[in-house]
Amino acid sequence: MGMPNFGDMMKQIQQAGEKMQDVQKQLEKIVAHGEAGGGMVKVSVSGKQKLLSISIDPDILDDVEMVQDLVLAAVNSALDESARLAQEEISKAAGGMINPADLLKNINLGK
Repeated sequence: MGMPNFGDMMKQIQQAGEKMQDVQKQLEKIVAHGEAGGGMVKVSVSGKQKLLSISIDPDILDDVEMVQDLVLAAVNSALDESARLAQEEISKAAGGMINPADLLKNINLGK
């Protein structure tokens, strides 16, 4: 077992950095959808976990608790889908070289 070659490692890190920029662009294009209450609440979120849109059926607006529950459920469902799509995108870009979970920690999802 020899020591890993530092030059090769640096090259891989640099390539990963370039791929990460591409991935960041792809994540901005991803749109994931979630809904709850049979479509009474629908939301869209980006691959960077930003809420893009929300629509609420006016018929349920008089039931505040129901609206709150459905919005929570729809948003969480869309966020789960967004995270799944983002991981697929990262796996594709990394070509199996890098563990997507490690990379996700390094992406600033908030910005």
